[in-house]
Order: sequence, then structure tokens, then C-alpha cells
Amino acid sequence: MQNERKRILKMVEEGKLKVEEALTLLEELDKAEKTMEQKQAEIVNELTTAVHFEEAKKEEPFQYKFQSAKDKIFEFVDSALKKIKDFDLDFNFGHSVEISHIFQQNGVYLKEMDLDIANGSMMVVPWNEQDVRIECQAKVYRVETQEQARENFLKDVFFAIEGEKLRFGTQQKWMKVEAVVYIPHADYERARIRMFNGPISGENLNIGDLRVKTANGKIEFASLTGNRMEAETANGHIKIEHSRVAALEVETINGTIDLTGDFKKAEAQTLNGNISCHLMGKSCESFSAKGTTGSIDLFLPAGTKVDGELKSNLGSFNVKLDGIQIVEEKSEKLQKLLRFKSMDTTGATKIFADNKTGAITVDQSDIVNLYK
Repeated sequence: MQNERKRILKMVEEGKLKVEEALTLLEELDKAEKTMEQKQAEIVNELTTAVHFEEAKKEEPFQYKFQSAKDKIFEFVDSALKKIKDFDLDFNFGHSVEISHIFQQNGVYLKEMDLDIANGSMMVVPWNEQDVRIECQAKVYRVETQEQARENFLKDVFFAIEGEKLRFGTQQKWMKVEAVVYIPHADYERARIRMFNGPISGENLNIGDLRVKTANGKIEFASLTGNRMEAETANGHIKIEHSRVAALEVETINGTIDLTGDFKKAEAQTLNGNISCHLMGKSCESFSAKGTTGSIDLFLPAGTKVDGELKSNLGSFNVKLDGIQIVEEKSEKLQKLLRFKSMDTTGATKIFADNKTGAITVDQSDIVNLYK
């Protein structure tokens, strides 16, 4: 946010802002930055608590002390936050031994998935086989030989089919696992995918309730269908393309958000990055976006009825829609507001966008509607 501070000070120097007004804006940026730090701490703490709890139990199986584990958790959280801020996120553990391994179980019928890896990457791909196959490329640290690496890998990685639920993962932070998860092409009720350090991706999935979270890494899904999806990362962009989701919630702290598809309700939030959404159907009831330093761009199918409200401190508004009327407009230096709606608001899409310093655009899309 350093560029935004320089921009505010330059506006004071040019006489476009009073000192009092500049101080108010700088306080807003400070609040946003503190919110960023708190959110990073929440995500990292949530994803690392399980790791340290399990490791502490292994190290002190008979004399495990809660306070000791707590100290380790906060020490690791502080270190992880520093890495996020410094963009040094590859966790250099030194020497490693690389191995590959395939987990497979035939003839399965799944309704749920729980996938959880500390470090590496995760890709979920449906296929036409009635089998689960997980192809792993792993780097195992703190070992010297292939035998030691494979022994540690098989000891620390969990793979099981429990009824109609797939469970796979490892909380061992001294291991990086790049996993491609092949699952039967079917309708799934729910899935939970978590990582601490690394990207998560998937394509051609049909999941009723999907929750995806990583502390550091991008989240990318294509051709996704579902009732609900929540995607959250502390550091990385989020991209959901050519998808149909009834309720979509995405949030990142450092990164852009790029959404393309048919969403009944969509919420997007980033503190440091742009938000872009192309709605490809007319079923959207509401769209909400919040940003701080980047731009917010919303593209609607031609002829969409709207009921919108835009807010900003320093940003501009650019609304290019046919058949709308301005309900309210404020253009003060530190507070800008624009309310607009279609002549007929029956079945209108409710739009809310709040951007502290960046521009907000609402326009008609030229993307072909894939969901007619």
C-alpha cells in the first residue's frame, strides 16, 4: 500500500487534498493494513495448529504439555507471517530426496472428499474410471537415502476410503507433496481441500458444497458446478472460470480475483489486488465486491436489470449500462457514492461495490453466454 500513501501525499502537495483529508485517508489505509495482518494470522493459525499439535504429540507422547505446543504454534505463525510479508514462501528446508508414489483403490463410490496437505500442490481431476488414483511427486527433507524418504512418506501420508468418503493428506511440514487426485466423474455432496503452502486447482467438478483454503498459493477452478463454494487464500490469486455456482464466496489478501460464469449470489473481497467478474447468465440475484487498492470490474450480460450502489474514497465510477437512472450521487473528495437502478427493477441483480482507492466499472459483457 506504499504507492497509495505516495499518491495521497502527492495530492496534498498539488493542493487537491487538505492535510486533514489526507490524514483521514491514511488512517483508512492503516486500518486496512491491520485487517490484512489479522486475516493472515487467522488463516495461518488455523492451518498450522493441527500440524504442531500432531508433531508435539509425536515428540512428547507421554509428557505432552499444552503450553509447549502453544509456544511452538505461535513461533511458527510469526515465522510464516514474516515469510508472507517478505514474499519468501518456498520454505527452504535444505537437502531433500525426491520420490514418486501412486495410491489407488478400485471400484469406489464417493460422495465426499477431505484433502489436506501442508506443503506442495493439489490438483483434483475427474475421470471416467470408477477408481481413485492419486499420483504423488514428493520431496522429503531431513533424510539421506531413497529408503528413508519412502519410509517417511508412507508413514506420514494418509490415504483411505471410509464408506463413501475419500481422505488423503499429510500434516508433515518437512515434506512437499505435489498430488494429482483422479476421482470418478460423479456428483459429490461436499469436499474440503486445504493446504498451508501451495496452490489448489481443479476442473470439470460437480460438488454441492466445496470449501477450499490455503495460506500461501493460488486457487484455480474451471468448469465447476455446485450449490456453494468458498475459496480463501492469504497470498495468491483466485480464478474461477466457466463455472456455475449458486452461492460463491471468494477472499484473498494479496492477489487478484477473476470470476467468469453463472452465479446466483457472488461475494468477492481482496485487500491488495483487482477484482474482475464476468457474469455469463441472467440468474444472478446479487453481486458484492470489496477492495482497497485495486480496481473492481463487473461485466453483465446485455439487458440485465440492475439495482446498484457504488462507494469509494479516491476511486472513480464508470457505469456503462443501458436503460438505467441515477438515484443518488455524491462526489466529495473523501466520499463518493453512486446509486442507480433500471427503470424496471423486477428480478434485478443487486450490485454493491466498495473500493477505497481504486476505480469501479460496471459494463455490459461481450462474452457469449454459455448457460442459455
